[in-house]
Amino acid sequence: MEERLGYLREQLAAAIADFERSLSIRVAELEPAVADAVMSGQAQMLEFTIELFWKTAKLFILELHGFDIPSPKPVLKKYFELGYVDYRGVERLLRSLEIRNSLSHVYRKDQFLELHAEILRCAGLFGECAEGMLKARLEE
Repeated sequence: MEERLGYLREQLAAAIADFERSLSIRVAELEPAVADAVMSGQAQMLEFTIELFWKTAKLFILELHGFDIPSPKPVLKKYFELGYVDYRGVERLLRSLEIRNSLSHVYRKDQFLELHAEILRCAGLFGECAEGMLKARLEE
């Protein structure tokens, strides 16, 4: 499983970098149609990154601490309990999970724009929260 965890950590690091890069695009300077496409892409990057984050954290916690946790919220809460992220970080991670879940049920542009504003505030979140997990090595 260590090989799988290593692979997931590499994928997570790449996803975080891609997400951060996507957030650096200045949407206000783009044509409306292009801006809509970029914002949709940023939303999709958030979905992908939070999904990869919690699945990597799940395996990380299982390998290092022996807890097999089946779903995202409990994984993020255990990640906090184990000291890998501070209170502010876990609250932001949980909110990003809520945003991801909400994006599936958005049918109006004003709702999407509200969620998109929150997505922009996720800049730096995953890198900060994943730092210890990405650096940690399993002891054999």
